[in-house]
Amino acid sequence: MNVASRILAILDDDHAVAETIAVVAENEGFTVHRFAEASGFLAALPGLQPSHVVLDLVMPGMDGVEVLRRLAGSDCGAALLLTSGTGQRVLESARATAAERGLTVVGILPKPFKPVHLREMLAKGVAPRRAPGLRRCHADFAPQELAEAIRDGAIHVFAQPKVEVVSGKVVGAELLARWNHPERGMVPPDVFVALAEASGQVQAFTDAVLAEGLAWFAKSPLREMGSVAVNLSTSSLAEVTLADRIELACARHQLSPTQVVLEITESSAMDRTADCFDTLTRLRLKGFRLSVDDFGTGYSSLAQLARLPLSEIKIDRSFVMQMLVSNDARKIVASTIRLAESMEMDCVAEGVEDAQVLAALAELGCPLAQGYHISRPVPGPEFDAWLLGAR
Repeated sequence: MNVASRILAILDDDHAVAETIAVVAENEGFTVHRFAEASGFLAALPGLQPSHVVLDLVMPGMDGVEVLRRLAGSDCGAALLLTSGTGQRVLESARATAAERGLTVVGILPKPFKPVHLREMLAKGVAPRRAPGLRRCHADFAPQELAEAIRDGAIHVFAQPKVEVVSGKVVGAELLARWNHPERGMVPPDVFVALAEASGQVQAFTDAVLAEGLAWFAKSPLREMGSVAVNLSTSSLAEVTLADRIELACARHQLSPTQVVLEITESSAMDRTADCFDTLTRLRLKGFRLSVDDFGTGYSSLAQLARLPLSEIKIDRSFVMQMLVSNDARKIVASTIRLAESMEMDCVAEGVEDAQVLAALAELGCPLAQGYHISRPVPGPEFDAWLLGAR
């Protein structure tokens, strides 16, 4: 970060705490502005354009949650540090609230805090925020555009490796669909998946991903080393022909169903309609493995989980990415690892973005992981080259 852009705004009505924060920040090269009440802070914010904000959640007149709501409404791009004497759990809840509103929280500081912890958090920069209005939705695309992309082979498959946490050995890969629109560039997956579901093109889309992904896997060195995972849309589980179509796709490339993991989200896994449950059961009977993705973000009970023919649990990235700074996130990760082990399922941690998180997962006994620290999703040929170099 450019030193000239290091501007800190402090909102805290405790003069002694604000003074301590200011001294630490000024020693780190920040220009500091202090505010004891929220209205003055919010009024000054557009002119200051701070790179960092320290916000006390307990303020007279307007509490910190309301301030966070106002910051989100103003598209604040600052790195937020939340502080309070009300306890860790309240701070964690406020962090979650801020994240839901698109704000960037780089740390929480329960009072009293140590200056060294404050310095570490002030050292964190902010990822560039997407300009307002750039996020697309599936309504921006005509169904015919997706149909043409599927017909013309413009939906491509990238692969991201799954590795053993302790040894680093590659044991599989997840296939991820990508659509590079000729005029609009890369289309976010949540957009084109939603478009496929809304326009009744899930079957054609799924078949296209399977065709390209399995054709690559059949010739990849990964075939002799592990498995390949394919995501299934929620609505596809109600298709009575799904299990047969995937089995036939494997047969075309002489692949065993045991080499294919089919990933479903936790919310769709808990949609226990007769058709969905029939599909999941038939897939397992044919030898496919089933993985529940984004685990921890839904509302499943242990009873529901036990009734499903699952082989693997994938811990949602939101918990994995926060486990070094959030005690609650770490506890959720640890309990999920134990749950998977007790139910004789594999457990995969998603969203591993640095060596420290990978080391923490090893300490907790998590067997498998994937994430940008290991490798970004890449085209099949690039994956093969990476794989051969990693052996």
